Amino acid sequence: MCYALGIMKRKRYDKADFKWVTWGAADFRRIAADGTRRKKEAYAKIRAIPAEKRTFVNTIYALETSDERMSDEMNRVALLKEVSPNAAIRAAAAETIEAVQKQLVEIEFDPRMYAVIKEYAAKREKLSGPEKLLFKDLKKGYERMGFDLPTAKQKKLKTNIATLGKLGLAFDRNLNEHKDHLLVTEAELNGLPESYRANLTKVRDKFKITMAYPDVYPYMAGAHDEEKRRELLEKFVRRGGTKNVVILKKMFRLRAENARLLGYKTHADFQTELRMAKSAATVWRFIADLERRTKKQVSRDLSMLRADKRRRTGDPKSVLSAHDIAYLFKQIRKEKFDIDSDTVREYFPFEHVKRATLDAYQKLFGVVFKRRVDVKLWHPDVQLFDIYDARGDYLATFILDLYPREGKYGHACASELTYGRQEENGYRPPLAAMLANFPKPSVANPSLMSHGEVETFFHEFGHIMHFTLTKARYSAQSGFNVAMDFVEAPSQMLENWVWDAEMLTRLSKHYKTGQPMPKDLIKRIIDARLFGEAWSVRSQLVLASLDMVIHTKGTKDPVALYATLDKKLMGIAPPKRQLWIAGFGHIAHGYDAGYYGYLWSKVYAEDMFSRFKKEGILNPKTGSDYRRWVLEKGSSMEETDLVKGFLGRKPNNKAFLKSIGA
Repeated sequence: MCYALGIMKRKRYDKADFKWVTWGAADFRRIAADGTRRKKEAYAKIRAIPAEKRTFVNTIYALETSDERMSDEMNRVALLKEVSPNAAIRAAAAETIEAVQKQLVEIEFDPRMYAVIKEYAAKREKLSGPEKLLFKDLKKGYERMGFDLPTAKQKKLKTNIATLGKLGLAFDRNLNEHKDHLLVTEAELNGLPESYRANLTKVRDKFKITMAYPDVYPYMAGAHDEEKRRELLEKFVRRGGTKNVVILKKMFRLRAENARLLGYKTHADFQTELRMAKSAATVWRFIADLERRTKKQVSRDLSMLRADKRRRTGDPKSVLSAHDIAYLFKQIRKEKFDIDSDTVREYFPFEHVKRATLDAYQKLFGVVFKRRVDVKLWHPDVQLFDIYDARGDYLATFILDLYPREGKYGHACASELTYGRQEENGYRPPLAAMLANFPKPSVANPSLMSHGEVETFFHEFGHIMHFTLTKARYSAQSGFNVAMDFVEAPSQMLENWVWDAEMLTRLSKHYKTGQPMPKDLIKRIIDARLFGEAWSVRSQLVLASLDMVIHTKGTKDPVALYATLDKKLMGIAPPKRQLWIAGFGHIAHGYDAGYYGYLWSKVYAEDMFSRFKKEGILNPKTGSDYRRWVLEKGSSMEETDLVKGFLGRKPNNKAFLKSIGA
């Protein structure tokens, strides 16, 4: 049977495999039409099999593989929607995805296919391992499509799902095309390093600060001008605009309605059923426990920040505001630990950090990255790498698109292009892209990174490793196709590398002297790690609580709900005219009723890191075990069992609580 085949040699992607980077609207329409046609034909072939002749291979595996080519192609369209420098291509890609999503709902919501699943289930074929999990998950997926509902309710469910797909795309479009900015004078840049100024566009005698993260975050933390910080934050928290608030309200209503139609109490219960948490109640207990554990420290931080603002302004009645937080934390940290974050930046020129990061991953996991220049991608800045194992066998390919551009996706993420999978003629190698928005280096400006940006690089590239080093047989279990509340764990674990003295020495190289960071500065950085950590966790709890309230209790005014939760948990109200939720892409799709997963998965991340901490962060044996147990298996085993296999014991939360000072 197909699932008994061994992993065969992988064929490296050649230049012809990247023709998709030149796709336009006509290509999008063609592949959409071909893909949906092939999927219909595959479904018809599966339905035609007599019930008594159904097997895992001709039914379950056939369903699993029925649209793999189409998924690969649509993943490429989705990436072009986020990265193409051409606005017309981005728009055409979005239109194609919207049209395909609508067609797929019609194709996949087919009661005849549910009957096929039940016919196979009735045979009670004995399965184990990945095959057993694949069948269980596929069957559960069909059950959650509502085929046991009356026709009218099933039709309503289909309509709602199609509408949700359309709304999600509109949300993305509004956010990506948001154009606001702030103009500041030379004096209003006081507090910021020259390397920051060098990356800003000049508009006559002023500097343009866009809403991109590399512009906003350093300004909020470094600019001495309080009024300009206030003005920038007020603009930043309105990204996406009122259009996105309207879209989200519709999405929340449709999700709640779908959950009720399917017999779930809430959308959160529907979502968590397939995750490690298993229920909304478990998530609420998790959130409540962390709220309790961080309450005292956040209260102390709040008092510290208020007192510090009054000291700096000389005004005993000054009011602490949202635009003060990042700035004051930076200033206090600088004084308390003798750490100047701008001085720290001088040790992290982008190109060196990139090389050292890739080198560390190669050492840790026993792989080799080889840069390719034979393929032209969508922008000259984009780079392509192949991955080989220690024997020289080709494994996978990844793409790095790391600098901001107008219209490009504004955050940092890892995007799937092809999931690794076993096929008849070999193993389809994984292909993924890492998107980020780090300041672009130049001859005049080496693009100095903050320590936080170095951590972001390690995190996102951790996702790339999780995706590309897979050996899972099936796409559905490959790479980071794992439970949503575990998917961040491998990357979060790797954030610890940038808090290790040995690793910081490797990652650092002063942009002028070429010297690594001094040991005393490294020690102070590590000593300061817990400073503000409880505040950071509490900020995550605001978003997790916002997400869960919306998807359990519901809300008529998500904008006001965010303000209420922020004031309750952080002790400070956000800007009055904020539309923060309009820019909360996580809640629009992917992390709905799932934002808690960032903290949940960190429990497992810190527990897994405890073994590296004991055995060495670049210990090849530990790295090999981690690769074998966690990265290669994907979700071909239960996530808890993966962690247990790597640690040699049951997971616990001791390391996590220590990591947040709780």
